[in-house]
Amino acid sequence: MAEIALTNTGLDAFLEASPEFRAPGAVRAADAVLSLLALRGADRGTGVPEPTPALAKELLLEDLPAFVCAAPDELGTYPAVLRALAARCDGERRSRVEGAVGEAVADFERAMADPGNLTWPRWYAQLLRADGTDHEDPEAVRAWLAGLDGPPLPDGVRRADLMGRTAVADLLLAEVLTRAYVRDAERPPAAGPLLGDHDVAQGIGTVAAALLDRWTAAGLAEGLAGQYAHLAPGPDDFPHLALADALLDEHLDYYGDPSVPLPPPETEAAEDDVERDADLLAAVVDELAEAEPYATAAEPYERAGTAEGAGAAGAAATGTVAGVAATEPDGGGPGPRGGGAGPYGGEAAHLLYTLYQRGCSAESVARRAAEFEDWTVDPDLEDAPVRVPPPASPAYTTPTAGELARLLGSPGINDTDRARLDKPAHELAAVVDRLAATGLVFRHGDAFGLTPRGCAVVRYLLAVRRVAVPDAAETAGWDATRLVESAAGWPPAVAGRVLTDWLRARGHAAGAWGELLDALGTASAGTSEAAATRALLGLLDWSAAPAEALRDALPDPVAGARAEEALLARGDRVEPGVVPDSARALRVLDGLPGKKGPLETRRAAFDAAAARWPGGSAALVAAMAAADPHETARVLGPLGVSLP
Repeated sequence: MAEIALTNTGLDAFLEASPEFRAPGAVRAADAVLSLLALRGADRGTGVPEPTPALAKELLLEDLPAFVCAAPDELGTYPAVLRALAARCDGERRSRVEGAVGEAVADFERAMADPGNLTWPRWYAQLLRADGTDHEDPEAVRAWLAGLDGPPLPDGVRRADLMGRTAVADLLLAEVLTRAYVRDAERPPAAGPLLGDHDVAQGIGTVAAALLDRWTAAGLAEGLAGQYAHLAPGPDDFPHLALADALLDEHLDYYGDPSVPLPPPETEAAEDDVERDADLLAAVVDELAEAEPYATAAEPYERAGTAEGAGAAGAAATGTVAGVAATEPDGGGPGPRGGGAGPYGGEAAHLLYTLYQRGCSAESVARRAAEFEDWTVDPDLEDAPVRVPPPASPAYTTPTAGELARLLGSPGINDTDRARLDKPAHELAAVVDRLAATGLVFRHGDAFGLTPRGCAVVRYLLAVRRVAVPDAAETAGWDATRLVESAAGWPPAVAGRVLTDWLRARGHAAGAWGELLDALGTASAGTSEAAATRALLGLLDWSAAPAEALRDALPDPVAGARAEEALLARGDRVEPGVVPDSARALRVLDGLPGKKGPLETRRAAFDAAAARWPGGSAALVAAMAAADPHETARVLGPLGVSLP
């Protein structure tokens, strides 16, 4: 099959005209380049495929890194083949193709060396060549595969990464082959069809495997699809990917882009067998989502497990969920379908994501239940960490009215309100407890969160779907602008921690403070996000800033007033006129209660600030609007204040 699949690519004519490509490695490169160009629809009117600038870039940046294995010293042959093909074209087209190849070569070499682009065939072909196995001898390749105990992995790459890239590459190659066959059938080319009916009758997958064997190692694709399939696990071997997809959906709901990074965990994640743990967690999440709601009584429920591990839950459980002990509320039957999962069973993936998005800090069951029930929660407290009490009784008890008032930022909460929240809080605690039975989530009293293992699992699941999940060492190495742009979208507590860690990693040097303050003033300047970025100024420990950095920041149009306050707090003197009016106006604007409280109270706060501003309210509003028109309109518009 490998010899007869994909004919009429013009390889023989090309090699006859280009003797410099007749060495075995160069022939393989020429075969791959000409075959893929032809499959992509390149004009073969002259007998060989004619590259266009777009096809040349697509080949170098997408196709070759998906289908071809080449040693580092062979990489230059592939662009060389394209240049040789371009040399057969007229002057203008030749120059455009050569220009496109030149622009793409560096990215091509990076893509070929990127572990994130490896597929199972490309990876194993790379390994067996490194071991000295003859990659053109199918018997030698099969013998090499037989000697492997399990799938070895590149550094920093997981099985799911290789599986995912392989699945995408397989789909892409099958699609390209199918389109090429249909195109030739509809408009038979003078050069002849690329695929014969006999080839296609054996299956597009068989044709694709034959091509991969030509471009990686003989017999490799066939072996990995047959006797040695355990060395190249496919999608069915990763049931937890459904949960990874759900977590990706959560991230897209929050940020709209997988490349927007989540904050690093508060403590270092502890990996054990992360894939096994992911399967375990996914099974529980899936069954919680599918379970029928139960009729819930108000009395406390018994927990199914503890934070220390799934094994501790077994003795107290009445049933199991995917091998994990689980207690049914109100003495229901075993498993979630015996007594149901309540109204929050489908929120398990959301809970896991939001816990990681908080930097893996603990959350309150009651506060989250209040949010689910559309209670008003102070925006400043929505993501605030909660204290984790020592382990005590596994039964859940809704916090007192006074504690609820503190958690929600609603001083008026009373015992009647607490009674209304009692049922939803118990229902949510029951879901948390089922997750806790895995040992990947904990609940102590009203506080719940991810265990170190759980944090590692959620991080793995997000990373599998290419969500950016840096650790603390990575964020500490970012430049100030990237740090600020990311931290502006994080919960305040975790953003403040990461900013502090970044400064600490640089010894709180004046230069580091200067870089950070400059980024805080410029990262979102002139946009509706500027206020959210400036809010990070309030998370900094200004007492740790060197006096030199504070003095240098006084003329800053955004941070100047903050620096002045820090210097005055130390008893230092600040010369009049050094701090710009824009910085002072922004300090006033950001200090106004723009999101909460009665309008009368908010208007009174503005009037008080205006009374202290030189020139009164008109001058203050003008200064605010000049410094940040978006936030000025948002804060002052509801107060009926006219903007210039």
